[in-house]
Amino acid sequence: MSSVETVNSVLPEAVRDRLAPFGPVFARVSLGLILIPHGYAKLFQDDAIAASRNFTGFGWAYPLAWAYAIGALEFFGGLMLVVGLLTRLVALAFAIEMAVISLAVLYPVWTWGKHGMEYSVFMGLIAVSILMWGGGKYSLDRRLGWNF
Repeated sequence: MSSVETVNSVLPEAVRDRLAPFGPVFARVSLGLILIPHGYAKLFQDDAIAASRNFTGFGWAYPLAWAYAIGALEFFGGLMLVVGLLTRLVALAFAIEMAVISLAVLYPVWTWGKHGMEYSVFMGLIAVSILMWGGGKYSLDRRLGWNF
């Protein structure tokens, strides 16, 4: 029995069809809820100072401003993902952020016990899937007729 047949035998077609529209919702809400606390910590606690060290290491000007910008993206962008507002645009921004974190900050460490890059790669891939799907049936984008 193939894996598709196994899934089909576990979930009847009527159930799968009924649950399918919630796939994009689960992905965007999960990613948004994971990133909101990170943004909150950068904006309203002292995590922006620690995050600015990465930008200093890159040689970028105004590292603290970059850290606050990333905090705003994570906090407000996370909220936007949760409700499905400008979903593809926010997902693109998160995919870029996770690529930078994975490849410029954490690479080549993969192991989670050593602050590796597997979580940022995973979140980046979820962001890419949201970018492809859009907000889905249950999003503000759809409600407002913004199907871009």
